[in-house]
Amino acid sequence: MGNRVTIKDVAREANVSIKTVSNVLNDTGSMRPDTRRRVEEVMRKLGYTVNISARAMQSGGTKLIGLNIFDFSQPFVPFFTDKVIEYAKERHYGVVINTYGSDGEGLVASVDESYRLGAEGWILFVMSPLADEGAVLEQPYPIVTTGDHLAYGKSDWITMPNIESISTVVGRFLDEGAQTVALMGVLPELVDEAVLRRQTEGTQALRAQGYVKAFEERGLSVNWRYVIPAESMNQREGMRVTKAMLDKLPCPDVVVCLNDAIALGAIHELQRCGLHVPDDVQVVGFDNVPEAEYSVPALTTIDPHIDDYAKHAVDMLIDRIEGYSGPARTYTTDFTLVERASTRLAH
Repeated sequence: MGNRVTIKDVAREANVSIKTVSNVLNDTGSMRPDTRRRVEEVMRKLGYTVNISARAMQSGGTKLIGLNIFDFSQPFVPFFTDKVIEYAKERHYGVVINTYGSDGEGLVASVDESYRLGAEGWILFVMSPLADEGAVLEQPYPIVTTGDHLAYGKSDWITMPNIESISTVVGRFLDEGAQTVALMGVLPELVDEAVLRRQTEGTQALRAQGYVKAFEERGLSVNWRYVIPAESMNQREGMRVTKAMLDKLPCPDVVVCLNDAIALGAIHELQRCGLHVPDDVQVVGFDNVPEAEYSVPALTTIDPHIDDYAKHAVDMLIDRIEGYSGPARTYTTDFTLVERASTRLAH
């Protein structure tokens, strides 16, 4: 890496005093709005970061990486965050956490402000498509993208085997005689076969494509009434959409949920309605978060190896920070079906 940009460099480029730059960084003092904007633009242009990491290295402390993620409304997020922190510590780095909102719309603004937080590079968890072919990824510091949206070759990218995992698991239920297998958690606009087939990215889209693939490989037709839409992917929404499903459809043999949060909500609502899991209906989640093991009954879930997912994100980012400048890399984790009491699959 080249020489770190200093506060003096910013002041010189912006034609202001060092004190003015300090005021911008600390949101103190009074100045004209256009002066503040000019200083912030220079910071972004030069790639200035608060010099926490340099001071830490000089004092023998830890360096910093950043994790930018949507929010903590799903159990997946603290689980993934803990793994990032664990592996960063193994590499002698600390972690700064920043959130940008559950709708994903705040990612760009959050990235623009990241230079204030002192990390030497960032792991971005991307939960909605990136505009302008991933222009937000073109930053002066290293970035690794995680999630199921395209990085357009502009950063290293860690993703999951979404299609393959759902296809394999749904196929197993079909092969064992399940007559109705519901898929719960799809975005409302994807409950349309033509729209779904056009998608090339996104968690819900790819996992729903895996569901359709399992039927097609067996010469079966998808009953689209059992593709259950959801507005979000948390426990409360799992409860709501389960109730909506039971109000209008016969209970399916199996409910495959697009994440564990929805599955945990579904189990709660199914039992509240007097149904027994797994005797009346089997339930499967996705993520293998720690809460899955302690639900009643314990949740069968697709484990996409979050530990491996987090480790590769940390390692790839630190590679970049420490000088690797090769082409963008993509890594897809493996998966395992963790069978627990919410299903009765034959062994």
